[in-house]
Amino acid sequence: MDASPSLARRLPRLMLMWALPGVITSIHVYFSSQARDPNYPLSRALLMQLPPWQYWAFATPIILALGRRYRLERDGWPRSLAVHLTAHAALLVPHVILVYFVSRAAKEPWFLQNSLGQVLPLLVFKYFVTDLLVYGGILAVGHAIEYHRRYREGELAQAQLETRLAHARLDALRAQLHPHFLFNTLNAISVLVRKQDTVGSIRMLTGVSELLRMALNTSGRQHVPLHEDLDFLERYLDIEQTRFPDRLQVVRAIDPATLGALVPHLILQPLVENALKHGLATRSGAGRVELRASRDGARLLLEVLDDGPGLSPGWDTRDGCIGVANVRARLHQLYGDRHAFTLENRAGGGVHARLELPFESASLEKAAS
Repeated sequence: MDASPSLARRLPRLMLMWALPGVITSIHVYFSSQARDPNYPLSRALLMQLPPWQYWAFATPIILALGRRYRLERDGWPRSLAVHLTAHAALLVPHVILVYFVSRAAKEPWFLQNSLGQVLPLLVFKYFVTDLLVYGGILAVGHAIEYHRRYREGELAQAQLETRLAHARLDALRAQLHPHFLFNTLNAISVLVRKQDTVGSIRMLTGVSELLRMALNTSGRQHVPLHEDLDFLERYLDIEQTRFPDRLQVVRAIDPATLGALVPHLILQPLVENALKHGLATRSGAGRVELRASRDGARLLLEVLDDGPGLSPGWDTRDGCIGVANVRARLHQLYGDRHAFTLENRAGGGVHARLELPFESASLEKAAS
């Protein structure tokens, strides 16, 4: 009963719908008439009852259109009520005229014995309340459908707004990583330049340009396959190994079954940077960083471990923790309660960062798209 389809498309459905009360009243008239006249035919009852009910199939679009334009709401209801009462009266007269002529066609004696002018006032009086109830029922159904449509549209608009807001927050968080990482890397290059390490400076500049290219190529993507994030991490580690040529040892334990899993873009680099910052840069000796990726049923486990002195109390409230705070915020936006992220000191020394995410295959996402 929506207004968007054309009348030609709606009319068959409306006629079928209004045929139901027509059939019901026809059966009622048939059995009640059988008590007085056993020869009373069912066809006569159908002829008398079906056309007046089918009349409402043609009146329904008019009533619904008036209902949308003149709503019985707090503001302006007296004017709307006057319009609907006028429309009811305008529809009532053709309806009772139709009743008169189909009754004559059905050979009803009273209608055959009286002219239209004689029976019209009586029929108007008889059908006034009945037609008002039918008119009001159509109007109520139309209002209910309209309110439901508005409610669904409001829900859709709210969901779209929340989605846009979440994407805006994620884009801002991801964009925050680029200048943060770039600043740290350029600072490291400046140290090499002051040391007059030309080869190391050129290698780092080349690495930075490659990292920026990879970051820009994934612009607009919140998730990437794990192997892409690991490729980015390898470029970053090349730069860090240029800074610490004989001090940084990287151990990898990556389950091949996890390489196609979707992960947030640039999710590992801040954790590795944190491991280097707290595990290697604060001491003069060599350090070790471990990267682990494994699958546990429907969960993807990512771990970054170091063998440094560990995190000091209150480390997360100090300046310079942009990367870890960024990871927490992005995971909350992307997964809500469906993830786990811990960053804690290891019993034997060092720090253990552990991510637990839903395992989602990049190949399945591509197939779905």
